[in-house]
Amino acid sequence: MNDNQCPRRGGQAVIVRYGEISLKGRNRSQFELGLKNDLDWFLRQNGHSFSSISMQRGRIYIHGCIGLPDLEKVLGVYSYSPALEIPRDYEALKNASAGFMPAIKKSAHFRVSCQRLDKHFTPDSMAVEKEIGAIIAERTGTPVRLKDPAFELHIEIGQRHIYLFSEKISAFGGFPVGSAGKLVSLISGGIDSPVATFLMMKRGVWPVLLHFKVSEAEAAKVSRLRDRLEAFSAGRKIKLIVIPRAELFQGKFSGLFGTRLEPYVCVLCKYLMHKKASQMVKEEGAFGIITGDNLAQVASQTLKNLLAQRRGSDCPVYSPLIAYEKIETMALARRIGTYDLSIESVPGCTPPRNPKTGVKLERLLKVLEETGLK
Repeated sequence: MNDNQCPRRGGQAVIVRYGEISLKGRNRSQFELGLKNDLDWFLRQNGHSFSSISMQRGRIYIHGCIGLPDLEKVLGVYSYSPALEIPRDYEALKNASAGFMPAIKKSAHFRVSCQRLDKHFTPDSMAVEKEIGAIIAERTGTPVRLKDPAFELHIEIGQRHIYLFSEKISAFGGFPVGSAGKLVSLISGGIDSPVATFLMMKRGVWPVLLHFKVSEAEAAKVSRLRDRLEAFSAGRKIKLIVIPRAELFQGKFSGLFGTRLEPYVCVLCKYLMHKKASQMVKEEGAFGIITGDNLAQVASQTLKNLLAQRRGSDCPVYSPLIAYEKIETMALARRIGTYDLSIESVPGCTPPRNPKTGVKLERLLKVLEETGLK
């Protein structure tokens, strides 16, 4: 909120809203407490001064907050608003609304929207909207417009305080990282797999990253991507396991090129990755694998190839990008800050000239047996 929107009288606060957490049943309080703890860690880690954090059903309030924290980085937050916090008194509300009048006077039209979280407060929401709106209109000369106003003053009446604000900032929603358990993420230096990992983090997953390196430069790039994902993990360290691709292929990778088996290299590689990832799932106490697969985007991601190569694992595989358009993935990568890292040019994988796009499982198993990689 800029200086024209945020009056400096009264206590500054941030209203934090969550989405799907509110749909939880008996364990809802665990998710709420987890989000509250993540907010506390984030604020302290980033040097934001605040006096306390309290919870009310459907809301988390950060009291006495100086400055506006970037709460988009706290997964589980659906939206948030910098707000003016005042005593729960109707006369105090009338006085506080005056602080927003300079900004409203500069607007073409406005409206007042009131929400009572505590229904015992009087007057009711509609009466508050009408009276406060009439006071503002009379003093500013700005007309009221209920649909698509240029400025909207929100009034939220809680159990202990009243909050006034004019901005709602969207965040990612979801659940606190770690609330769903662990998954092993097959991560490369490309655009897709970091975004896929982030999407599963948004669903409460604490990822363990597994990278099959081709070069030291590529491994260093993936380490930087890990660091970027940790910006959303609320202090939880994300483990990165790096295994040379040569080890995955038992030193036979380069020998496949120039032979009749070269077109199978991509599917072989993915099969072996899934096989190794399945082993890591057991070692890490995880519940499955994350991939950045996108249906039909590249040769190894046709339905037949996906079916064949995933037989390398014996655990669930989660691919949140499977139906994404590439432009959607790129937009999200830019938003979370992985895009510029992902497009850095480093020595990486060399694909075959004419990769197979429809390898049946039976054929893949024969190729594996022939190469000695099974």
